[in-house]
Amino acid sequence: MEYRNLWNSAFKQREKMSVTKESLEKRINNSAFGEETKELLKECIKYESYGGMAWALFSAVPVAERASGSFVYDADGKEYIDFLSGFSVNQLGNCQENLTRIIQEQAAKLTHYFDLPHVERVKLSKKLCEKSKISVPTKVAYGVTGSDAVELAVRAARYYTGKPNILVAYGDYHGVTYGTMGLTSKGGMQQNFYPVTPDQHVGYFHMPHPYRTPNEKYSGHGMEAIKNLERGLEGKETPYSDYKAGLNNVAAIFVEPFQSSAGYYIPPVDYLRELRRICDRFGILLIIDEIQAGLGRSGKLWAFEHSGIEPDMFVTSKALGGGLPISAVVAKEDILMRWAPGAHVSTQAGNVLACAAGNYVLDVVSEPEFLDHVNEIGAHFRAGWEALQDKHPSIGWIDNLGLYTGIEFVLDRETKEPAIDLTTYVLDESIANGMLFEKGGYYYNRIQLIPSLNMDVSVMDEAFRRFDAILTRAEKLFL
Repeated sequence: MEYRNLWNSAFKQREKMSVTKESLEKRINNSAFGEETKELLKECIKYESYGGMAWALFSAVPVAERASGSFVYDADGKEYIDFLSGFSVNQLGNCQENLTRIIQEQAAKLTHYFDLPHVERVKLSKKLCEKSKISVPTKVAYGVTGSDAVELAVRAARYYTGKPNILVAYGDYHGVTYGTMGLTSKGGMQQNFYPVTPDQHVGYFHMPHPYRTPNEKYSGHGMEAIKNLERGLEGKETPYSDYKAGLNNVAAIFVEPFQSSAGYYIPPVDYLRELRRICDRFGILLIIDEIQAGLGRSGKLWAFEHSGIEPDMFVTSKALGGGLPISAVVAKEDILMRWAPGAHVSTQAGNVLACAAGNYVLDVVSEPEFLDHVNEIGAHFRAGWEALQDKHPSIGWIDNLGLYTGIEFVLDRETKEPAIDLTTYVLDESIANGMLFEKGGYYYNRIQLIPSLNMDVSVMDEAFRRFDAILTRAEKLFL
């Protein structure tokens, strides 16, 4: 009987997470979209799996028809200020003229060459190594998606060290394939892999953040979390080491420099420094996931630069292809030289069009003048949110570096009680009022704002006017 109850419990969990055609149609009909967009959403649920991300992130999301610069337009022609940027993909804005031209010109010469060398790929490999910010020689391996790059990096770390375990931070997002889901500690996503979860030889620790302390009701973690990680490696009663005997079973610590999918959390600057020190002490590789925080988003080319450390390996994707799928592992030379030819292959890896786009994107976002501009408009963006924070008590915390920005909403600044319903209201009202962004947070009470790195400040100022009005209404309802 007990086993039967456990079995039923797993399927009851699935029922809680699932949706129906009727519930989705209700969400569509209740949305503020025009008729064409509503009809297309109904076509979407008619032919696509309900398991896509759109229905997890939004009550209903616009159906995009075109985009330009910092704006997206839906099927009814409604304009939205784009604070998604394709999830940090369109760093230079939508349909940037030079990037579009480069892709068009390349398409007339060569579009695909399997996972083999071509001119644009060789050029991109050289640039990635030269701009890696790693002081020893490096090499590159290509994938198609971010998950590809993460899997490649894990395989390389295990192959190079001969050790099985990977340590990751709770809240990190590293992909949702079978090879990466074990590194992504999201319970709502993990349940989609039952009954066999892909978390073998993965261990977890907590990322510190300055806003919430361990002794609060709605608590977080400070740097003591990293000290606890180190203590676990100093003994013999974990799977990871027997320190006195000189045994280490950990191939790598694999982390995001900032936690993106979780809610755009920026940890203390000592976070990566301490992880680097621990890796050096115990003979562990340090791998940084730069897929969403990198390529200029934080005001530096790579987010790990803020801590002044060098990783052994990092992964990049998203913005690298300028809207086309490509990913890469950049690692210290010796790590990627251990493999024999044919060890990794993917038909579309290092795609010609994506590499051509990548060469342009990398040139632009690595320019000091461009990064200076990102920091200038990032300061304007932060100042705008600080002005709203002075006016609106629901804004508890602002995380910001460059144009990497997370906003946390609370019901009370003293208790820091999460304002969950208020945050959902802000998201829904923002979409209705022509702004696109994502909701997240450990407590479902954060928004992540991902503008293009060249968004005009006048667009930001218009967004602040809209946020001001929305927050005024939200606080009357929920505070």
